[in-house]
Amino acid sequence: MLELERPDFYRVKSGQTAEDVENTLQIPAEEVFAGEIIADANYIVRFVKPFESYSSIAADYGVEEEALKAANFKRTLYPSRKIFIPM
Repeated sequence: MLELERPDFYRVKSGQTAEDVENTLQIPAEEVFAGEIIADANYIVRFVKPFESYSSIAADYGVEEEALKAANFKRTLYPSRKIFIPM
């Protein structure tokens, strides 16, 4: 049985089958790419630009910095990293 890391995210892990993902997420496997994180409709997905920080992105989108960090598992930011912005 697969378990969600968080209720609004799911990370596809090595060895999981398309059927496992379809059954867990209730979406077609064609919409999932191995190793990617699928965000629900409560998030904006974008890429970090040079010189951006959690603080600057949070201010740009009007969200709390800690909420932004939590949505991205407090990962280090660098240009071109995909991030999720809670709405």
